[in-house]
Amino acid sequence: MRLVCDTDFLSALQKIDRIDLIYEVFGVDRIYVTQAVIDELAKAPFFYDFIRKTERIERVVVDEVPSHISSAMLGKGETDSISYALNTKSIFLSNDKKAGEFAEDLGVMVVDIVSFLLVCREIGVLGLNDIEHIIELLKKRDYMEFNENQKKLLLRE
Repeated sequence: MRLVCDTDFLSALQKIDRIDLIYEVFGVDRIYVTQAVIDELAKAPFFYDFIRKTERIERVVVDEVPSHISSAMLGKGETDSISYALNTKSIFLSNDKKAGEFAEDLGVMVVDIVSFLLVCREIGVLGLNDIEHIIELLKKRDYMEFNENQKKLLLRE
């Protein structure tokens, strides 16, 4: 299984220091990130800390994005990541709803933060208290809001 991460997904987990969850949940040794995503992350204040912890992140360069993807009105990070995921049959980790729906329409499997946290909970990597803590941290550090339905789903007993 190959995973390609979008900027928003990696950024959110980096801000709460939990990128390790990706490796644990999916049982992979490596995460693939396009150069466009690295370029986007380079603008973040945490970038140098992120780079020091990325020995298991492999940068990939996407030379050419098919026109039906590049014309999708998405950012370069999203289009390159979707193109790479499609070409390599990778799972696309993204919390961008528009990019996720577009990728799914192309046949790419997409995992967003809510789905990811649900999997963490279902396989026992995170408990209820851990999920509550992560929701709080994501709100505080990444300004991520979960709607009531998402919270009910994630925090059900």
